[in-house]
Amino acid sequence: MKNLTKTKRKYFLLLTTLLLACNPNQKKEHKANHQQRPSPSQIIKELDSNNDNKISKTEARGPIADEFSVIDVNSDELLSKNELKNITKTKRQKIIEIDKSTINHNIKIVPLNTDHFIKENIIGGIIQKKINLSGIETLCYVIKTHSQATEHKMGPWCPTNIEDGISKGGIWFDDDKVYDVSGHFIANLDTFYNDDKWKVYRLDGTIKVTQTKEGCIAAAKPNVEKDYQNYCVQCLPEYFKDQVTTFVIPVTPQYINNPQSIGRDGIGIAFNGVKFDPPAPLHAILAAHTIAPLDDHGGHVNPHGGYHYHAATGSTKEIEQTDIHSPIIGYAIDGFGIFTLNNKDGNKPKDLDECGGHSDAIRGYHYHAGKPGANQIIKCLHGIPGYINVQE
Repeated sequence: MKNLTKTKRKYFLLLTTLLLACNPNQKKEHKANHQQRPSPSQIIKELDSNNDNKISKTEARGPIADEFSVIDVNSDELLSKNELKNITKTKRQKIIEIDKSTINHNIKIVPLNTDHFIKENIIGGIIQKKINLSGIETLCYVIKTHSQATEHKMGPWCPTNIEDGISKGGIWFDDDKVYDVSGHFIANLDTFYNDDKWKVYRLDGTIKVTQTKEGCIAAAKPNVEKDYQNYCVQCLPEYFKDQVTTFVIPVTPQYINNPQSIGRDGIGIAFNGVKFDPPAPLHAILAAHTIAPLDDHGGHVNPHGGYHYHAATGSTKEIEQTDIHSPIIGYAIDGFGIFTLNNKDGNKPKDLDECGGHSDAIRGYHYHAGKPGANQIIKCLHGIPGYINVQE
């Protein structure tokens, strides 16, 4: 790992100043800093230890690491030169007010329907509250849950022996494909990833699985502890069953022309109160030669979000539509509905935008969930976003 020289520290100090210099009134004050800021090529040169011309989470340092998920607009866990070029713009998108002129009032809007939620899974009922979202006072629903599924059993995730069949494990994804995590799959990860450092099982055939909450926490964090590298990561829902997840979502969404990048806190809510999450951080997971399977329902558990979904596999409550359109499965954090990908004839929409959404005369603007193997339910937001908070 590279040591930071005084010159590098200077770059990071400048970059920190840039990331915080988002107030238009401070433009003159920071003009000199802006002129001296390191170029994307310089940043990559200082941090890119494996020479792939990109910065991964494990390579990121200083303010780059602090704001990684904000800069990483396409959520591929790698920062490109183009993303680094827009570093100050990306930061501003996160913290400044949304320009009201970008709100498009010509797009049909359908308000969120709270009747779709499983009421028993909501803590204290759904309330309405006026909240400032991106500088706009917005009437919002405040929904609190324990993010625990009730329509289906959560798990299993990791088989315990290389002889175990597919019923003993969950699913994994690579290159848009879904794979059953059987014992055989675990035993052949070295071949699957063409990397002989994979060894997630012992000589007696037992698979190295995190069996405790402490092990879960050690293996599920971005910098996996050394003792838990080459493990199948399995965190159980009961470890975090008392966590409270609060969703703040506009009652009536507002469509904005400029898509917003998705943060790491979550992208929406299923009707059972479970959180829809951004893409799983595959680079960080695989870099430690760990695998963190989803269950067959598209969910798994981590210490900072409890049980959550990375894929829509058809296991959760769906609201059928009266026409051929696919069913709705939940709402994005901006209040627009999320529907399954394929309609009743098995066909997927052909006119989806960059976020995975489009409009029709009945449902207005809405999203369609991506394929389970895509590791991305929706790609960005076209509405003024609410937010999600997890109280541990």
